[in-house]
Amino acid sequence: MKLFKKILFLVLAMVSVTFVAAYLTLPSLPDLTPLKSKANEYDVEILRDDWGIPHVYGKRDMDTAFGLGYAQSEDDFATLQGVVLATRGTLAAQIGPKAAKTDFVVQYMGVWDAVDKYYDAKVPAHIKQIAQAYADGVNVYAAQNPQKVSRYLLPVTAKDLIAGFTFKTPMFYGFDKALGHLVDPDEPHEIAKSQQDALTIIPAQNLPIGSQGIAIAPNRSEEGSTHLLVNSHQPLTGPVAWYEARLHSEDGWNIVGSTFPGAPVIIHGHNEHLGWSNTVNKPDLVDFYKLKINPENDNEYLLDGQWQTFEHKTASMLVTLFGPLRWTFTKDIKISQHGPVMETEHGWYAARWAGMEEVRTLEFMYDMNKARNQKEFENVLAMNAMPSINYVYADKEGNIAHYYNAKFPKRIEGWDWKKVLPGDRSELIWQGYRDFTMMPKTVNPKSGFVYNANNPPFMSTDGDDDAKPDDYPASMGIETFVTSRALQIETLAKKENRISLTKLKHIKFDNAYHPKSHQIQTLNTWLTNINTEELNTQEQQALQQLKNWNLKTDKNNSIAALAVLTIEPIQKANGEQVKSALITQHFKQAVADLIKYHGSINVAYGEVFRLIHGDKNLAISGGPDTLRAVYGKALNDQGQAENRAGDGYMMFVSWDKNGAVYSEAVHQYGSATQDENSSHFNDQMEMFVDEQLRLVPFALQDLAGQVTRRYRPGQPETRLLEH
Repeated sequence: MKLFKKILFLVLAMVSVTFVAAYLTLPSLPDLTPLKSKANEYDVEILRDDWGIPHVYGKRDMDTAFGLGYAQSEDDFATLQGVVLATRGTLAAQIGPKAAKTDFVVQYMGVWDAVDKYYDAKVPAHIKQIAQAYADGVNVYAAQNPQKVSRYLLPVTAKDLIAGFTFKTPMFYGFDKALGHLVDPDEPHEIAKSQQDALTIIPAQNLPIGSQGIAIAPNRSEEGSTHLLVNSHQPLTGPVAWYEARLHSEDGWNIVGSTFPGAPVIIHGHNEHLGWSNTVNKPDLVDFYKLKINPENDNEYLLDGQWQTFEHKTASMLVTLFGPLRWTFTKDIKISQHGPVMETEHGWYAARWAGMEEVRTLEFMYDMNKARNQKEFENVLAMNAMPSINYVYADKEGNIAHYYNAKFPKRIEGWDWKKVLPGDRSELIWQGYRDFTMMPKTVNPKSGFVYNANNPPFMSTDGDDDAKPDDYPASMGIETFVTSRALQIETLAKKENRISLTKLKHIKFDNAYHPKSHQIQTLNTWLTNINTEELNTQEQQALQQLKNWNLKTDKNNSIAALAVLTIEPIQKANGEQVKSALITQHFKQAVADLIKYHGSINVAYGEVFRLIHGDKNLAISGGPDTLRAVYGKALNDQGQAENRAGDGYMMFVSWDKNGAVYSEAVHQYGSATQDENSSHFNDQMEMFVDEQLRLVPFALQDLAGQVTRRYRPGQPETRLLEH
């Protein structure tokens, strides 16, 4: 017994010593005084309007970037901090083991290898200044609020922001999903993009990163104006949820729209001359090569008949385990001439993807913010510095266009690049990208109407002068799936000889599925072929109701909830075939859930599909892949599906005959979506569900009578700047 007590005492003593040592060696925050003093280097003022939206007025562009970094930190510092830590590959040090895979992926992709290699040579001095100014804005806020700051964060640097684009932009075309599918085809994983589990690697959730944009030329609009719809579909919270801001400098940076945490520019919106809407495109931009390994030396792989030696680097992940306890895990990463290698249970594969080592994306976005005409806008696209993303464009001169932007690898023809490629042939290791002339585009079509809703570029107008498939080789990997939204846009547009701003809004807020969409075609096949003998009485009654559905998802529709819950597996399949048994399973579950929670299958759609944030819980119209895009979570214990993605921040922009710009916008929650103590946490929700918009004050004089706060970061709010 005495021996046992001695052993127990020794164990406890060792544990205590370990905890004390771990605590004493935790990193501490740096001296905050120099960070706070950075505010004195910038000449900027932030004006908050009635909705809490920041209007940032700086003397120089870098002053404005500083103000944006500060304002965004005020409204959502936690998300911004998480983005920076994830970009560095140090998120697991802050939140623990669940982020270790993300930290590994950052290092696998060589994000910091690229930034360290090319930062000096390829990032212009003025872009470094913009990035550092934004970082300084974050640092000043963090220094003022140390209780919110991770011990692993400060200082944020310009390189962090450059690296953020290198890391995140390939995710928009699905790099993380492709890598996850390679590692585990039965349960592919991806990087989480919504608030819960954000930036950790989880089983694929199929959240939309989609969107729609529409542009109407003066010859097609009733008013003789140019109209633009900016309508991205993103997760409603997290690292790729929209944040609205207005930026102005005396250097000519003059733009309004929305951005992501960690981005020192507006990602989509408008300046006085032009505007654009982004939508996700997903050409095949990732290639995997199966390597032949030397059976006598696993440090060699076969290429062109010769054994080649792998290069190596070590991924190092600092992981907090419990309390102050942490451990650094390491993993060897092999690198072939193709790219980094992933060792799986079914072989070794090298990866190559569009945007590897790309460090110019912030320059691309900044130049787009300051473009003054279509030529300058196209010059930005010709940089070929954004791995993917569609651009729907409009300007005050009446030009409209759709650009299917991507870094298309220069691949040889004759291979199916969507499949795993043999790794022993060097001619398959593509070098460089196709230039702007090969980008599919529809510019100033005769019909005066362009659009994109995550559809192929060969249907971009309601006329017949879209880009032509035969002009583009198969090796470009251009997607072919057509969304319901694309079909619906073109159908609704063709009904109108002239489209006013009011009619454009009606098109955008349409909530019906197109009868020829994949969802409805598959549903109708299932309705025709289902064996009704396997249904109980309630289910048979529900089946008859479903057959009478009018394909709409308005709040008061009494069949839409049953329909949308039933077609969930069809929606997630994204054009792939779905087994009838799976649809039947979802139908049966939908019937049971609606009766359980609502007492009937005939329940108003808005009783089930809700926009929920804080103390507000509101009915909403719209469904997955309708123009009024609403993607709900699984039913909660009240039988409600909380909207988690889809329609969020949106904007309508118009230039009149004289070139004057006018815009309206709305956010799904408010300007401070993560601060429950703010009056702007959820103050736009009623407007959003009622499909209403507010005027956007673009010029300083438009803010008259609307300013609720006026301040300089780091200084008392009584010190105002005269304009």
